[in-house]
Amino acid sequence: MKLIHCADLHLDSPMEANLSAEKARERKGEILSTFAKMVRLAADGGVDAILIAGDLFDSDHITKKTEKYVLDLIAAHPTLCFFYLSGNHDRGNTLRSASDKPANLYTFSDAWQSYTFGEVVITGSERPDVETLSLDPDAFNVVLMHGQERAGAGKSVPGEDLIRFGKLKNKGIDYLALGHLHEYRTAKVDNRCTACYSGCLEGRGFDECGQKGYVLLEIEAGKLSQRFVPIARRTLHTVACDVTDFASQFELEERVLAAVEGIAASDLVKVELIGACSAEVSKDPGRLAALLGERFYFAKVADKSRLLIRPEDYAHDVSLKGEFIRRVMASKLKDEEKERVIACGLRALTGEEVGL
Repeated sequence: MKLIHCADLHLDSPMEANLSAEKARERKGEILSTFAKMVRLAADGGVDAILIAGDLFDSDHITKKTEKYVLDLIAAHPTLCFFYLSGNHDRGNTLRSASDKPANLYTFSDAWQSYTFGEVVITGSERPDVETLSLDPDAFNVVLMHGQERAGAGKSVPGEDLIRFGKLKNKGIDYLALGHLHEYRTAKVDNRCTACYSGCLEGRGFDECGQKGYVLLEIEAGKLSQRFVPIARRTLHTVACDVTDFASQFELEERVLAAVEGIAASDLVKVELIGACSAEVSKDPGRLAALLGERFYFAKVADKSRLLIRPEDYAHDVSLKGEFIRRVMASKLKDEEKERVIACGLRALTGEEVGL
């Protein structure tokens, strides 16, 4: 038997935190297309069922167009069974009660609910009470849950479900299909149980960098094998570029281009400028972002570098710049504030655009 475990697609996500309205619409369409691609690959590859461990949608209020597309996609693949557990983002989803709900779509409620599917029993709950989970130890048990794993007795965040692996030990679980974390991660709960976060199918922001995809499970004679399958159309990258001791804007551009070498033009890139640079040399992050924007689907630059200011270098400087730097350094401002003020002052002295 073959199963696919996926989660956290967040269909209909606004996608406008970084992107223009046009690119946000395009990315929303690409995420939906990636879901459809996975379904078609599953059908062609002899997969028996797809497990969706929460947050198929970004919220309860999805467009009718997206809902209909998902229902049509499921109905168009009757040989595939879909087991859909909603998450903290889409807990009020309408698929469970849709008038045209396909026969091959199975959903869950607040109470534990089990489906016998061939040699596997698939169990899930949208508001799980681990104490009441009861499984047949002689069956191959797959359990769907959505929430944040906690090792100890950490406090819950409002609206967030906690999953404590310690409470799931010796429950007869063979595979714990999890959603909520947007990166692929596995852990052993006990000698029998493997827990897995499949991660999301496509990264949406720069807190979701790296390969994204789904988990392919193969179960034969009670034995489980699993494999992470990358599928994302675009990958997000955060790249650090050390700007210490750069001599000119041209040299800075060369460093940045070297830092992003090898990244596909279809990807999204965020470059973080780090290190300390001289107050004598100006840098233009906007120009860097424009340069990268010509090379990648989307690019941004975050200047996290610091000014390298040695007060002794300006102790006897009789210029306006020297006097300005001495006064700022002698002020009661915090170090970070001094850096911002000096950076803006130096840009003003050289006739550049000033902005805090």
